[in-house]
Amino acid sequence: MNEQTSGEEHPLQLTHFGAAGWKITDGKKVLLVDPYFSRVRYAGKTFGDPDAPISPGDTRPIFRPQDVLSSDTELVDRHIDSADYIVVSHSHFNHCMDMPHIARKTGALVIGTYSTTNIARVNGVDEQQLITVKGGEDYQFDDIAIRVMNSLHSPLAAKRYFEWGEVPRDVERPLRMIDYCEGGTMAYYIRWGVHRIVVFGSMNFIERDLLDIDATIALVPAARPRLHIRDYTDRLLRRVGLPKLVIATHWDVQTAPYGASQAEALAQAETFVQEVNATSPDAQVIVPLHFDTVHVDTRGHAWKVEHGPA
Repeated sequence: MNEQTSGEEHPLQLTHFGAAGWKITDGKKVLLVDPYFSRVRYAGKTFGDPDAPISPGDTRPIFRPQDVLSSDTELVDRHIDSADYIVVSHSHFNHCMDMPHIARKTGALVIGTYSTTNIARVNGVDEQQLITVKGGEDYQFDDIAIRVMNSLHSPLAAKRYFEWGEVPRDVERPLRMIDYCEGGTMAYYIRWGVHRIVVFGSMNFIERDLLDIDATIALVPAARPRLHIRDYTDRLLRRVGLPKLVIATHWDVQTAPYGASQAEALAQAETFVQEVNATSPDAQVIVPLHFDTVHVDTRGHAWKVEHGPA
């Protein structure tokens, strides 16, 4: 069966969870990207000023790098009832810590790096659900093809971010924040019927690895660290084929709980919209709020944005 023409074509619905988290579905299959709901309130030398308020009125405990993290399973369960695939860009806690609970609950296949699958494994996800990737794989799953591309994490701390190491096979529970090391970063090119979706989980990329991509939909991280990268938006969009629909992801302040103001982050994301418009004036650009659902027709155009809870 041709990976781009499955006979009966369907619109897609893309629901944003905040951070880099998404649910993508055609009404039959469900694919999750970096599903993260726990929105840990963190601080410390690695992550910022330990005394800085994260969000006005937020009284949740502050976690630091040596603290043990626990998934907010009750919150996850409110929003996830099924999944067939989970693709994970990298293994930081704000991309990976809720994944094991979701995988155990749904039986979904987990696709990610050695570090990602080690986190899943130590948290009780069945070995048959784990697909470890290194970049370069292009796998067919029923009517969905998923190509894995090596990528880069966002530059943090004035371009001085770097993190050695991986999550080891013999990692032990309970996992601390510091145990969720990056472990390498991947991007994904998903061909689903007539839809061609390119997904990034962090504000950087490897230009030479984005080969032969003609995306109709791009999920592009849009927070401030992108400004460290030369001509980030222009180069990325041109490399993936100037998609008709560009959706901002990873734009929010993810230490803030759902419902907190994201006004400053949204204002910053509008500069990303301007960058897209300058490079590709005919593209649709959407900055989704938490739990907004973008409905995409079979031509790759968004025909409705359904607003989720405030």
